[in-house]
Amino acid sequence: MLPTLRSNASFVPFAGVPFNRLDAFFDRVLGDQGGPWGQAWTGGVPVAMWQDDDHLFIEAELPGVAESDVEITVHNGMLFIRGERKPEPGRQYLYDGRAYGRFERVITLPDAVKADDVQARLANGVLQVTLPKSPEAKPRRIALTTG
Repeated sequence: MLPTLRSNASFVPFAGVPFNRLDAFFDRVLGDQGGPWGQAWTGGVPVAMWQDDDHLFIEAELPGVAESDVEITVHNGMLFIRGERKPEPGRQYLYDGRAYGRFERVITLPDAVKADDVQARLANGVLQVTLPKSPEAKPRRIALTTG
């Protein structure tokens, strides 16, 4: 079974990018710092997933997200990555093409995992999640009998 990746990001055209001079003008006049779409995490969270015989590995790119603003949950065969990227307080941006706000990524895991032994680490803007497979999810070699 292949993993299923879902995101709560909705499609917003030209997300976070002033697409013409009029948009840039309204950004400056209205002080919206990034345009009308710039305050939501619209691009989704890029994720990579791979496995070996004993573990599933997931990496998610979360640049600018503090460790205290990330929540990882494993429940009913799914991994939930939730969090929020917040803008730096006190800045008056001339332009800010980055997305801010809450995000959620839901991954349906292809195999059963030991939820109590899951490990997660956030380093250099990359979240690394290691999920040990349950014994029943690991491949077993079946001995042949003669006869």
